Amino acid sequence: MSIQPKPVTIISGFLGAGKTSFLNEYIANNKSVRHFIIENEFGKESIDAELIIAPGSDVFEMNSGCLCCNLNEDLFDVLKDLWERNEEFDELIIETTGIADPANVAQPFIVISEIKKYYSLSRVICIVDARLIRIQLRDTEEARKQIAFADIILINKTDMVDVGYLAELKILLQNISPYATIVHGNKNTGYPVPKLLSLYRGDFNAKLLTPDRESEENNHIPEKAHKEHHHHGISSLTFVFDEPFNLEIFYHRLLLLLNIQATDIYRIKGILWVKGEPEKMIVQSVGNILAITPGNHWNEDEPRKSKLVFIGRDLKSKGIGDFLGYCLAK
Repeated sequence: MSIQPKPVTIISGFLGAGKTSFLNEYIANNKSVRHFIIENEFGKESIDAELIIAPGSDVFEMNSGCLCCNLNEDLFDVLKDLWERNEEFDELIIETTGIADPANVAQPFIVISEIKKYYSLSRVICIVDARLIRIQLRDTEEARKQIAFADIILINKTDMVDVGYLAELKILLQNISPYATIVHGNKNTGYPVPKLLSLYRGDFNAKLLTPDRESEENNHIPEKAHKEHHHHGISSLTFVFDEPFNLEIFYHRLLLLLNIQATDIYRIKGILWVKGEPEKMIVQSVGNILAITPGNHWNEDEPRKSKLVFIGRDLKSKGIGDFLGYCLAK
């Protein structure tokens, strides 16, 4: 009998962003699903876990420190024990501490085959405080990493800002994380939970291959093109190649780059066209770990291209673009 992996949702967000308020509405709007919630407390006293209203669901508190610092033992043990009760729940939700790097929390679900066999990472949601996120982006590394790794960015507390500011904030966040889905809401008027439930990580991979407006207008994709945005010291670089890559060279060179610039590169995500391979290769980094996995097959009439997104601190487009150029199949 084949194993059906349990879907996993990770909820991140800086301190005070409103993660627990959102989580309660997420659960209330999804009553037919039995949730198991891992609530990561920082410190011995439970606070947030007591605020979760989850009838029919189980809440497990991890207060031995930030999950991103205890992955090797604590989370692995919980996931292993939890699978013994897999018939008791339908979805696993992990709410991280406000200072956690969600990339490290997501790591086992992306790169460890034994975990991937039993759990499937559905989405990573980052909750941001509409009033404070600009300051947090300027001053805190954690907020930058949380936004960079998110599949979905939920702008919270929108009832406390005006419409013009909210529109500018959406543009800012989209420039920082160009392939994330950005939505908004607040505790008083509600959150777009049904829309969030319809979004999966596979959709975000497909979004990477959606033609850019510039490419549509010019009706072609240049041999090596890139777009870049810089905000608050954060760089978002997008590279497009219409030549296939040598997978072995690409993997080893990119792994070298990650190890050299581990503290500066928050995230790499992309679709790779590899010479001789019928599938699209899905590329993503988790810290200084690089994961490359086969995706869907290329359609016969589908134009083949690679698109890679780098998000990090003060990244240089020319250096990374040249670096990638050396990995093309000769």
